[in-house]
This record gives sequence, C-alpha cells and structure tokens, in this order.
Amino acid sequence: MATQSFQLVMSSGPTPNEVYPLSKQEIIIGRDTNADIVINIAEISRRHTRFRFEGGGFLVEDLGSTNGTFVNGQRLTGPHMLRPGDRVKLGEAVTLAYQVAQYDMNATVVTPSSQKDTLTPGQPMSPVQRQAAPAAVPPPVQRAAPQPRPPQQGYAGQIPQGPPMAPSVPEKEGRPWLWAGLGCVGVSICLFVVGAVAFDMMNLYCSPPFNTLFSFLYTCQ
Repeated sequence: MATQSFQLVMSSGPTPNEVYPLSKQEIIIGRDTNADIVINIAEISRRHTRFRFEGGGFLVEDLGSTNGTFVNGQRLTGPHMLRPGDRVKLGEAVTLAYQVAQYDMNATVVTPSSQKDTLTPGQPMSPVQRQAAPAAVPPPVQRAAPQPRPPQQGYAGQIPQGPPMAPSVPEKEGRPWLWAGLGCVGVSICLFVVGAVAFDMMNLYCSPPFNTLFSFLYTCQ
C-alpha cells in the first residue's frame, strides 16, 4: 500500500538543506523552545507559522508574526493550501520548500543473496532484481601483441667498400727538376767560360772602365 507524506526542506536560513518531516496533524514553527520546529534567530517570532493537515495536504497560516509569512512571494493574510513545490518564506531570513515524499510500507528490499537463490537460468529478472543485481563487469580488453619489426638490411658483417678510387698515374723515372737545374748550371758555366775567353782575346782589360778594375792583375801596354 503506497502512502504519501510531506516535508519541509530549508533552502536558505541557519541550517540549509535540513529536512523537517510534517508527521503531525498540526506543526508550529517559531523561536520558542516549545515549538515543533525551532528556528532560533531574531527574525523569527516565538510562534511564527502553523502548518495544519487538512484534505490530504497541509494548510499554512501566519500566527501574527512581526516579519510575516510568504508563499511564493505573496504575504499571507489567512490560511493557504499548499501545493508540492511551493516556497514558504518566514520573514526575510528563512525559506522552506514544501515537498511530497512517497514510500511503500509493504515494499521488501531483496538482498543479493536471496536473488541468487531464487533466480533460475532463462528466467527474466524483475525490476527490483535488476536494480539490486550487481553491474556486470565487462571482460578485459585484450590488446594485440606487438608485431616484430622486420630486420633491417645490413651488410652481413662486411664493411661496405668506399667509392672506387681513380687510378694513380705512375711517376716518370728520374727527377725532371734535377736535370733541369743541372742543365741551367752547365749553360751558365759555358757562358762564363766563353765570355772570359772573348774578354781576354779582345784585350778588354785595358779599356775603360775595366782598366781600373783589373789594373792589379794586368799591365796594359
């Protein structure tokens, strides 16, 4: 059997997100310690607002508070029937969201061990069983083994030969520069001898300016 319950959730105020179940026929909110829901701040009156169950829902009514009670921005001047999703504001400091909570008193949670005992091969699972069943773990992905790299073409242990060298030109036998030097020396000696003989035959020793240069060797007649 499905039943319906209501609750208030604080959107803004001293304890945001706190839930207040509306579990009584009449609930008083205020700063007084005897209130059903105590909100001890200065902006809240001692007895600020009353919630009363009626006609399958809750009526909200301001109890003459100083700062007032608002529903969706409108200040209350009398009782107001709340609808799920309404926002009840107490003064300027506290905002409460009016919500509906549904639950099934006769619902039974199936544990994973009982599911394993009752399931048979080929039998489809119920929605409750599917929700409680553990998620299937996908099999591990098998990666392909790396392919071996093809061997590089080498030289099979032999060092490659370098580029072919140009054939060397055989040197000529002997040393040409030596013979050329000897020839020059021989020519120089011959020219010197011929010049000296001619110089002597022509008796140039007594002609100026050689007579002065060679006077200590020869006596000119």
